[in-house]
Amino acid sequence: MFAHSVPDDPSSRRAVVLALALIAAVTAARCLLLAFDPPNLSFDEAQYWAWAQTVQLGYYSKPPMVAWVIAATTALFGQSEGAVKLGSTLAQGGTAAILVFLGRALGGGRLGAWAGAAWVTMPAVALSAVMITTDPFLLLFWVAGLLALVEAPRRGLGINRWWVLFGIAFGLGLLSKYAMAFFLGCLGMWLAWDRKARPLAKAPGLWAGLVLGVLIYLPNLLWNAANGFVSYAHTKDNANLKGDLFNPDKLAEFVGGQFGVFGPILMLGLVLGVMGAFRKGSDSRLRLLAAFSVPVLLVMTVESLLSRANANWTAPAYVSGVVLACWALLRWRPWLLKASLGLHLVVMGGLYGLDFARHVVDFRFDPEKRIKGWDAVGDRVSAILAAHPGARLLADERKVLATLTYYVHPHPFDAIKWNPSGRIHDHFDQTTRLEIGAGELIYVTELPDMKDDMRARFATVEKLEDIVVPLHHDYARRLSVWRLDGFAGY
Repeated sequence: MFAHSVPDDPSSRRAVVLALALIAAVTAARCLLLAFDPPNLSFDEAQYWAWAQTVQLGYYSKPPMVAWVIAATTALFGQSEGAVKLGSTLAQGGTAAILVFLGRALGGGRLGAWAGAAWVTMPAVALSAVMITTDPFLLLFWVAGLLALVEAPRRGLGINRWWVLFGIAFGLGLLSKYAMAFFLGCLGMWLAWDRKARPLAKAPGLWAGLVLGVLIYLPNLLWNAANGFVSYAHTKDNANLKGDLFNPDKLAEFVGGQFGVFGPILMLGLVLGVMGAFRKGSDSRLRLLAAFSVPVLLVMTVESLLSRANANWTAPAYVSGVVLACWALLRWRPWLLKASLGLHLVVMGGLYGLDFARHVVDFRFDPEKRIKGWDAVGDRVSAILAAHPGARLLADERKVLATLTYYVHPHPFDAIKWNPSGRIHDHFDQTTRLEIGAGELIYVTELPDMKDDMRARFATVEKLEDIVVPLHHDYARRLSVWRLDGFAGY
């Protein structure tokens, strides 16, 4: 399929070494940030940590990889926020490093060097690398699958170690996030679009790799079958196609967000690269890169118009997209890549140094304000629970319950979610239940007062205190705490 690249000249080899050194340095700096000044956990991150306390083959809303990684990093480095988040930092560094070799395999060392450097400093990656989510692991296995797809045909269409790697990457990607299924759609588009690629459709190695990937993923499928296919149902609900199916404001917000995710200069390069790929007689390598980018972007753009789409849902498109953008800019205006790298380093430095800067200059902008203050709340709730031995924590929101399960000490793994409807909307609805006569409860809520219908279900209702944690002069975290007893049932 692809001829072997021309051997790199000394300057290209030097570029590869410099790119790998940059990736290692940025990854090390992020590890130091997580070790000494990690951001608080968001409620999603706290929920993933809670999952990791019981290693399973699946969880309510996601496949199991994120919980498995957290279980591994916290077993090695303790339960700090940095240890919980560490897997994302390492995965994003790994993705950048593999991109160096993917770009090198397709267009030489300079292309690979720029692709890896661009990725590790990309605005969305700078943020994602210090948050534990499913995306970094999806992206790591996506790029590994792409590299294997490039290298395997060079060794033949029969089964070889690169086809095995392809299968492993595909299976682990599905265990990371179901969006890995997009990989199949992109592969199908490439095989249909590029005449030179079509022989791969009959390659035993490709089919063996796909079968291997499905077998690796199979345990999660079986877990879903045993649990009412709950993860798939949640993924379908995320599409949210039941309301107004024309939302130009959401479309504009989504498209604008992509420039923040990828960076404005790289986005220009991606547009130029896609245009080049769709020209008649274009290079087969450009078509490969475009085929693994354009479908994801198109689907998510349509989704944003019909309902909504989070900016990060396009992340797989930028794996091949960053190579395509660097390819185009290297041939058009190479200095733009240097400008892009400089811009992204400044943005990354500003993002990581924002809290330090706030001590010097008073300003209100704080993208982390939604996750701050929960450690202080956790300390206060810990003291309240200690004053009521045997009482269990109760909360009416996933956000509150997940975050306090992490920040309260000792961790209240027996905490319960208030769920009068009995419907399952999240992990805690699925795994906890408030029984009649449950005993003393400490109820924590962001509501300033209890609803009357909730009060009526308990023999004892006593407000203990309001917790107020000031974060800025115009913003504070506020919760109310109640002691409940004598639950009579929903």
